[in-house]
Amino acid sequence: MEEENKLVEKMIEFGYSKEISLRVIKKSRAKTIDEVLNWIEQSEQNGGEGDAGTPDEHSNDKDEGQNPSHTTTTSANNGEGKSKLTPEEAQKKAIELQKKIREKKMMKEKEEEIQKEKNRISMAKEVQKRREQMEEFERKKYLENLEKEKNEHKKEKEKQLELLRKEYEAKFGIAYQAQSEKKKSINDLTENEKREEIAILLNRLKNKHKDKKKELLSSLAILKTYFVNIKDNILEKKFQKIKKENKVFLEKIKVYEEMLQVFLLVGFEDTGDFYEIKNFPHTYLIASAIKFIDLIMKTLSS
Repeated sequence: MEEENKLVEKMIEFGYSKEISLRVIKKSRAKTIDEVLNWIEQSEQNGGEGDAGTPDEHSNDKDEGQNPSHTTTTSANNGEGKSKLTPEEAQKKAIELQKKIREKKMMKEKEEEIQKEKNRISMAKEVQKRREQMEEFERKKYLENLEKEKNEHKKEKEKQLELLRKEYEAKFGIAYQAQSEKKKSINDLTENEKREEIAILLNRLKNKHKDKKKELLSSLAILKTYFVNIKDNILEKKFQKIKKENKVFLEKIKVYEEMLQVFLLVGFEDTGDFYEIKNFPHTYLIASAIKFIDLIMKTLSS
């Protein structure tokens, strides 16, 4: 009741009569002056329904149907000790307050929209994050399963190979050699396999004859000269044909089995009395051989 009286007093300050104030508070069930003014504003927007209005519309409510003594009593009861506003001032104050309420409401709605958008973006990011996490999980799971299948397949293959080896050895009395263990011929090797084989052979040559560095370096220099002449004179056939009985070839190259293999790997063929490149020289393999020879010679000289 005390809160209602305070609310009535505030409305009276805005220029509304006590009767109108009580009626509006009862209908609106408002607890604050903001709620009361909002209700009045909505009533006006809905076509003037209800008993609310601006203070001017109800200015006569204070005088009509009341005798002077009643008016004086009401004034004394409700406005004692307080300065009264004129109807114009009360109306202006009410309009300003309503304007502030509308602005506050619009600001609140705008903030709510901004918050909704932030929530939407945040949710979208969270969904994307979850999706990426799920994709990463699925990817790892797929790779794990793939690795597992690969290992199982390898174990099964080894198991079957072991059984085959035992059966073969039991049947024929000799060691079984799997197809993958059989050495490929030079013609069966790919370009990269030939390049790798050249590197392996030269490295093996270095390790096998590291106690005779001087002799090996001399032979490697001759081998490099053969290949450089071919590379720098690609159309000169004389550099692509080497007689087997050539003294330098016999003393410097043929004494090393690995060097003969390198000759064959870069494209030379054994034609009986000669080692010869019949087709166009394979410059990639020749250049690779030169590079590997330089590396081996540098290692031996250090």
